[in-house]
Amino acid sequence: MKNTTCIVLVLVGVFCGTLVLAQTGTPKTVDWKVRAEAASAEKLANLIRYYKPTEDQKIKLKEALIAQYKDLMDQDKIAAEKIKALDAEIAEVNVKVAALDKEIAVIVKKKAPLLNEIASIEKRKSVYAKARSELLLDHKAEIDDVFTQEQKIARLSEYIRQRAISYQCWLVLPKATRDSVIEQCDEAALELLEAGKSEDSNAIREAYRKIADANKAVVTPEIRRAGEVKYYMDSTMRKFTTLKLTEAQKTAVRDLCEKAAKRKASLYAQYQEVSEKYKQISKDRSALRSAVSRMYSSSTSVYHKIRADVINTILTDAQLKQIGYRRKSSKPRKKL
Repeated sequence: MKNTTCIVLVLVGVFCGTLVLAQTGTPKTVDWKVRAEAASAEKLANLIRYYKPTEDQKIKLKEALIAQYKDLMDQDKIAAEKIKALDAEIAEVNVKVAALDKEIAVIVKKKAPLLNEIASIEKRKSVYAKARSELLLDHKAEIDDVFTQEQKIARLSEYIRQRAISYQCWLVLPKATRDSVIEQCDEAALELLEAGKSEDSNAIREAYRKIADANKAVVTPEIRRAGEVKYYMDSTMRKFTTLKLTEAQKTAVRDLCEKAAKRKASLYAQYQEVSEKYKQISKDRSALRSAVSRMYSSSTSVYHKIRADVINTILTDAQLKQIGYRRKSSKPRKKL
């Protein structure tokens, strides 16, 4: 009797304990299939809604989604462990990086005063550089003051003359013509010096081009060719100064020089002709490009012009009425 009472009491205690645990909400372990079904329920519902599968297909879809869920969970378990290990490695490296950052901060702190010192030295250096440039200008003015006005004019005049008339032509120009050119260059040099433009390359270029244009009539093709012959002759004979050439040999050398000068003159004439043609072609090409650009612009395109011509000259009034277009009036509109 006593044993039976004990057994009953034990059973009642177990039942009460189970009831208490249920009421306090102690979590229970959920089967993975239940979790898989819950997780894949929405996707399964979408597949059913979109594809309208049969009952057999629904069962296969459900099994496939549960299998997919299980594989993903297994993969996550494996990946989680690897990720955890890699995070630990990253943490170790971050510790080393933090240590280096501290060292870098110390180095930057030490570097700052050195950079300030360099900046201070650069300032002192710029002062010396500025003083040097000023000294150069001062000495340049001092050197210029050594020469007289006549010497400066002569130097600048010679520079202008060398660029206005080529050396080959200058060799054979008559003395009167050379004296005239020298006088023109002297006047140009004086004007540049008085205007303070003796070192202005644009002003000097304009001066010798003006003199070259003024003497175009003097520097004829014959003068050019004669100058080339003399230049070639003198240059060639200097090579053979140690030899005593006969008159026949000198004549033969001159013939060669004349042939070379004639060939150069011919090539120069061809070059001038081609240059003029190129200039004209370039001008025509530019005009054609502008015309094509205007033709294909949005306001005057070929399409718009053709369409306007069709409307104004080809279609009948009935056809225009059918498509809702009107001819453009040829009469000018009255200004309001």
